[in-house]
Amino acid sequence: MTYLKKLVGEKIREIRKNKGLTQEELSEKAQIKYTYLGDVERGVRNISLESLEKIMNALEIRPGDLFDYRELRLNSNEIELDAVLEVHHNYLKHKRVEDVKMIHTISKEIFRNLENK
Repeated sequence: MTYLKKLVGEKIREIRKNKGLTQEELSEKAQIKYTYLGDVERGVRNISLESLEKIMNALEIRPGDLFDYRELRLNSNEIELDAVLEVHHNYLKHKRVEDVKMIHTISKEIFRNLENK
């Protein structure tokens, strides 16, 4: 699951709930399957721009409303962890194998020391 999928899904859920809509009601208004909407809200499914536009129209919001995360109450530990892991993954996948192995060895030692405290 990527960070952006999770953010967009959480924002859609937050707006939907603030408008007093169930997933079934929103999916009917947006003319999409409610199971698809559920997957989008959980951040486990990629959303097409067409479906995103249908949801925004059904919620009567603009794109800027969907991408404004200032007041969104997320499960921040999970989001932050996913974001950190994704950044590290993207960084490490461009490094030499030897460097990645060295970083892994150092990380294991750091975690071992943290667990012993």
